[in-house]
Amino acid sequence: MELLLEVLNRPADAFRRGKKTVSWAIVGSTVLLNSVFEPVLRHFYGVNAPALDALHMLKLTVLGVLSYIAICAAFWLVCKAFGSKVTLRQHLWAWGASYLPTALCAAVVAVTEVFFYLFWNNTLWGMLLNFVFIGILLWKSLLYVIYLREFAALKGWRLAGAAVVMGVVILLLAAISGYLGIKTPVL
Repeated sequence: MELLLEVLNRPADAFRRGKKTVSWAIVGSTVLLNSVFEPVLRHFYGVNAPALDALHMLKLTVLGVLSYIAICAAFWLVCKAFGSKVTLRQHLWAWGASYLPTALCAAVVAVTEVFFYLFWNNTLWGMLLNFVFIGILLWKSLLYVIYLREFAALKGWRLAGAAVVMGVVILLLAAISGYLGIKTPVL
């Protein structure tokens, strides 16, 4: 629990310490929210109640883990190109600490899609959900900059260059994830 609180309160320290168990637990939870929780929720409470497809859930789980590995490899390559000395293994252990907002987003997306009829034409819910999504996006963006600055040790123009290049990579990986069926990209 202490490590989870460190991720929330002192993300730079959490990135530097790179606790693989916490990182992989958060990533695993995010992947399972996307690949298992959402289909199960849709099956039991969805309007059309589709059948559970274990093979599809397994495929999404594998794709979610591969997506995490891909984003870590991209961070490593881009950061290395901009002068960072951090190894790929360190990226694999550290970046998962930034996944709390991603996990929260996956849960909110699943619930709002399955129970969309509760939120349809409701101004108050629409406004609240917009605040939630904007807050999650700002939180993740802040973690992204902290990661590049504090963990990858990039400063000045190197930080700006890596942020722009990684921004493009993130957009490409998010598009690929969406195409493959991952509703909340595991990035």
